[in-house]
Amino acid sequence: MTNFYGIGSSGVNSLFSMGTSTSATSSTSMLSDYYSIKNGSYKKLLTAYYAKNGEKASISTSEDSSKNLVSMREAATDLSKTAGEIVKQGRNSVFAKDEAGKYDTDKIVDNVKKFVEDYNTLIEATQEANTSSIASNTSSIIRMTEANDGLLEKLGIKVNADFTLELDEKTLKEADMNIAKTLFNGTGSYAYNVSVRAAMVEHNANTEINRANTYNAGGAYSYNYSMGDIYSAYL
Repeated sequence: MTNFYGIGSSGVNSLFSMGTSTSATSSTSMLSDYYSIKNGSYKKLLTAYYAKNGEKASISTSEDSSKNLVSMREAATDLSKTAGEIVKQGRNSVFAKDEAGKYDTDKIVDNVKKFVEDYNTLIEATQEANTSSIASNTSSIIRMTEANDGLLEKLGIKVNADFTLELDEKTLKEADMNIAKTLFNGTGSYAYNVSVRAAMVEHNANTEINRANTYNAGGAYSYNYSMGDIYSAYL
């Protein structure tokens, strides 16, 4: 009898066949499957089974790869953080005026430049996203940008054909900083809404990362779909 990591060929057949078990043995079967998952045999079995047939084992339930999702999450986190800083109001605001009533132009330029860089990183990271929630929130960010392209242009920020932004620092330094404040500062501003959507992309990516790693190192489910909940009762 062929043995795969402590599981006999009959166990292999029961795991991969399309047959049904009787009600009298269903509980025993589930417990057996549970312990196989818990001790790591199930994962080894999958690997061995598919390797034997020249296929790659996959237990991912996400529409995007873990690598791409991590890139999306990191990009979204950075943009949300950068936008969150620039929208702050009060004494520590990027747009706080000095005693002479003037803006710190260099500080504003540095923060807008960082915003543009992080914005572009997110757009590039999510261009081929297959996860609908990530694609939807990214599209919302793009639409908000297009809706403000007139004001952005006055600050030297151009919206490119690929939806990324291009900043002319010289134009920004010479621009009306009140326009910059309208776009980037305070609740309800363009930057605020971008920050909210970026945070949603981060959340979406985290959710998908969990789906892409259905089993954790201990053999337990890290995310369960409907039928996967069967095993949760025994955890």
